[in-house]
Amino acid sequence: MRGLILAAGQGTRLQPLTNNLPKCLVEIAGKPILEYQLESLDKVGIHECAVVIGFLGYKVKHLFGPRFGNVSLSYISNLHFKETNNIYSLWLASQYMVDDIILLEGDILFESPILKDLISNHSSNAAVVDIFQSHMDGTAVLSENGFVSSMVLKSNQPTNFDYQKALKTVNIYKFSKETLRTKLIPTLDEWIVQGFTDQFYEATIAQLIEEGSIQLAIQSSGNRIWVEIDTVADIDRAHTAIGLIS
Repeated sequence: MRGLILAAGQGTRLQPLTNNLPKCLVEIAGKPILEYQLESLDKVGIHECAVVIGFLGYKVKHLFGPRFGNVSLSYISNLHFKETNNIYSLWLASQYMVDDIILLEGDILFESPILKDLISNHSSNAAVVDIFQSHMDGTAVLSENGFVSSMVLKSNQPTNFDYQKALKTVNIYKFSKETLRTKLIPTLDEWIVQGFTDQFYEATIAQLIEEGSIQLAIQSSGNRIWVEIDTVADIDRAHTAIGLIS
């Protein structure tokens, strides 16, 4: 199993912290977000990881180089990070996705047992989810019998969307190499060929679920701590979370 981290974005909502720093290198309690993620991968025995870099990506390569602990690192450059979204970053990593993968977004701070729980999930494909809280936004999922029945991106959530019946994606996924090869990568190819490079990759997963092409299991984060870091307020939450994680 390999790790794949999407970290090409500019992090504009964290400016001025990200004026001269990639979002994944923003420090929480003295360490970059990406360092916490690599530590977690190492702890659960994932020793190969690719990082898709974009904005000031050379700083990521300079800081971590070819290896972090027991984790061998490779880098994939999204040179079009300004005009594309993470669907394009994921597509760029297609040739890397030849094994089962753990997919992470580079702005998530989390307890490493979340990854252990995900890897232990008996389903080939799974998404880590949590109960919606007032400060959260983004992609939601509806579930049925332990699987995602529908994935609803933020842009598709109406004003009367019932968040009490939905779960929030943590942006940590597990996909089998078979699903990647036969389902996700071909769908990414279709979207990119059609010019949808400014979309979120979750749109392709939502399509596959709607078509019934894949089953995506629910992996609850339970009482595990995680924070998606998009704003300065999120950084405050992350500092509090680190105290609890430690």
